[in-house]
Parts: sequence; C-alpha cells; structure tokens
Amino acid sequence: MRPTIVHLIDDTKLGGVNLALESLAASALQQSFSFKLLYRQFNSCSFQRYQADVIVLHAAASWRKLPAFLALKLANIGTPILYQEHHYSREFVRHCVQSSTRFEFMLQLTYKLMHKVLLVSQSQQEWLTELDVIAADKMVLVGQGKELSAFIALPSKVDAESLSKSIAKEITPEPVEVSTQAPALATAQSHKPPIKLLAYGRLSKQKGFDLLIKAMAKLPAEQVQLSIAGDGEQREELVQLAKGLSHVELVGEVQDVPRFLAQGDLVVIPSRWEPFGLTCIEAVAAGKPVIVANLDGLADQAEALRCHSLSPSLTFTPSLSCQLKELQVVKLLDELSVTGIEQAILQVINGEPLQVSSEQRVYCERVWESVLDSWKQLLQQVVATHK
Repeated sequence: MRPTIVHLIDDTKLGGVNLALESLAASALQQSFSFKLLYRQFNSCSFQRYQADVIVLHAAASWRKLPAFLALKLANIGTPILYQEHHYSREFVRHCVQSSTRFEFMLQLTYKLMHKVLLVSQSQQEWLTELDVIAADKMVLVGQGKELSAFIALPSKVDAESLSKSIAKEITPEPVEVSTQAPALATAQSHKPPIKLLAYGRLSKQKGFDLLIKAMAKLPAEQVQLSIAGDGEQREELVQLAKGLSHVELVGEVQDVPRFLAQGDLVVIPSRWEPFGLTCIEAVAAGKPVIVANLDGLADQAEALRCHSLSPSLTFTPSLSCQLKELQVVKLLDELSVTGIEQAILQVINGEPLQVSSEQRVYCERVWESVLDSWKQLLQQVVATHK
C-alpha cells in the first residue's frame, strides 16, 4: 500500500504554490505515494487527526496561527509533520516586518513544532541560517517547480541555432542582387513593431506591478506595450495607475498561462520579494527572456540560468562566439524602483540582446525533475524512519 501524504493548505489564492502542489500530486510520484491536497483554516484550534503517514503544512506562519499549529501537532502525535516555507524571505522582512526580533521568535516556535522544514531556494536557506532560528539538520532544500511541458511546447521566435545562422550570414554576406524595391523595404523595416511586455501573478504589493505601470508611463507607447494578467487586492489601484496609458492593459485572470506567454516578447518580474518565483522559470521554459528584480529566489534562478546560457550542441567560430556571448536570458534590475525598471526596458528597446537558448529551456524542465527527486528521497526517508 502506498504511504498517504496529506498536504494542508489554507489559502486557495496562492497561485504558484497551489499549481506546484497540483503538479506534485499528478506527477510520477503518485505511483509511490498517495497524495491528498486538503484546504483548512488555521485561525482557530482543531484537534482533527488525519489518516496520514506524513502531513505537509503549507500555511504561512503567524502568531495567530501558532495555537492551531500546536493543536495539529498534539492531535497527530506519531505522525511526522513537515512544513514547507513558501512565504518568507529576506526581502519579505525588509518590506513587511516592523519588529524583526518578534518575527524571528515566531518562526523559531513554529519550526520547533515541525519534523522538517522544507525550503524553496538557496537564498532562503542562507537567510534562515543567518537568523539561526532553526537547527541545520531540520532544514531540507527541496526547491520549487512545476510540470512545464505546455510551456516547453511553445515555439521560440528565434532559437539559438537560427540566431547563430543569421549572425553567420551577417559575418559572411552573400552577393545581393540590386533591386529597385530595396529602398521601400528598408523604410518598412525601419518601423519596428512595439516590444510586447508581459507580467502576471497575484495583483498585490509583493509583485511590484505598481512600479512597473509607473515606469511604463515614462516610456513611448509606439515602442513598447504591456499586458498584465491576474487578479487580487491591488486591482483597483493598478487600474487607476493605468488610466490614460494606451500601451498598458490589465487583462484579468488567465487560465491558460502558456497561451498568454505566446502573445509577448519578454516577461517583467518586478517583485519586492520572492522566496522562489515560479513565474521566472515558466517564462524561460516558454522561450521568453525576463527582466527580474535581483533578490531572493529570483537572483538564484538568474545565476543558474547564466550557467546554462548556450546549448552545447551549437558550434561556434570565434567571431560567432564573441557575438553570442553578449546574449543573456535574464536582465537583472540595477535598482528595484520606477527608474530602475524604466532604464532596464529602455535598454531592451535600444537593442540590448536578450535570448533564451534551447539549453536553458531544457534546464527549466530538469529543475522540476530535480524537485521530484528531492521530494521522493525526503518522503521515503521520513516514512521509513516512522514505520
């Protein structure tokens, strides 16, 4: 009989978290484990005992929820409880926490109730290690991800191989027959269509879409357009900010994210904090370069993508190598501000090359495979220890 793994979630609006858990439950791991995703509130104590071999808790820790976490522990003595830390990071504290001492004590009490604490990024692990609120042997870096086949299936506008061929043609030009149509063609090519920027996620302070819209107000409508998908508590504020901006649209919540991504050229992720940031890996898997804030899990992903910058299957001449070396998939914001975002977009408008290689898209797929391996090893170990 397969061990039963119960995942407890208290927020149905946690888009990325819930999508990741749904992917986990539907993955090949279901052959080894029986996953149950249950929604329950932790605003009051409940001494419900779950028929589970392992319980995984996904609710954000807080002083208000701490008594309910304790009740869960007491009602399920003998069942290991794992806690996945989706919510908190270094930048969250900087933006949202007034008393760091009180906050850190709350984390310490929460983590003491858990058998293991699962972390989603290297930066998060480093931050918690610095805080010293949890024993090192309790931390497990599982990572984060989801099934990305629908994103990988999207065609690249220009893949790395075709790009190398086009550059090669520029380096060794073939004879061109003179035509009276050439001037008209050159004129037509000089009028480039606007760059189509995309952003998506929960419309909240965390995601920084207010900064992005303010930056768009300073950019020329004929050169760049922005579509923002999602819903949330900041919607009305963002609608007001976008009033009068013909090149900014809020399209509401989208169910088919790959289809939304297929409509644009580049994804902007101006988040104020992101323990991981699933949007980044989704965008790159879909073949879209990204402009991202240089913080938390986003910075981790940017570094990993740099290490997989070009497909090893490509063959370069020295001159090709020099030109392709300048390509990058991720543009890090020098400063997370209206001006910083504006400058980053201007650099793209002015021709700074951003390109996703086939190797980077494959890497994104492998991230999910690695996450599944981590889950499998962890759950097998925990179940075996508590038989």
